[in-house]
Amino acid sequence: MTEDFIRLNVHEIGIILSALQELNLREENQIAREYGSVAALYDKLYEVWSSMDSSQTGTRYDLTPSF
Repeated sequence: MTEDFIRLNVHEIGIILSALQELNLREENQIAREYGSVAALYDKLYEVWSSMDSSQTGTRYDLTPSF
């Protein structure tokens, strides 16, 4: 297994956390079989996210559509 480091800001990590919360049980089980525990990933990301400073970044509205 290899690792890559990606710089994410507090808003980007928040998006990932929100997406992980929206998974249904079937999706979570499928991801767990293929890649590992969703709960463990969520906890790891939440720990990083909660320690980040969001006071200076403000709300960002990227105009890149996701479709």
